[in-house]
Amino acid sequence: MNEWIRHVASQHQKKNLSRTYVATLPVESRTIIGYYALAATSVQTDGMPGGRLPRNVSAVLLARLAVDVQYKGRGLGEYLLAHALDIVLTTAEAVGVQCVVVDALDESAAGFYVKYGFAPFTNVPRRLFLPVATIRQA
Repeated sequence: MNEWIRHVASQHQKKNLSRTYVATLPVESRTIIGYYALAATSVQTDGMPGGRLPRNVSAVLLARLAVDVQYKGRGLGEYLLAHALDIVLTTAEAVGVQCVVVDALDESAAGFYVKYGFAPFTNVPRRLFLPVATIRQA
């Protein structure tokens, strides 16, 4: 995750591939303690449980979410996720978006997202989604 923020995030920003949001210390604004990145995507609905949807729907990809190891367990990941979901809601007001999608790095990360309402695709267990309608209800 360190390599991505150091070497890829700014390139993606310049090329309009994603947007990265960072959390910094109030005193040391150059020290990044966490970040997340969002990108537009389209997902096939084959593995989504629930109602009838077209074959593909628009979505926001939570491409990255990382917290510095010194700040894990302090609620920063939850804060960054909530901030990302607020951005998704704002986006959904301007452009049709069905859901947020994330590819969890491992089972622990998948558990983090499930705790906040994400559900796994039935055919790819660590690919999870959260409908925009669910975010609106929260």
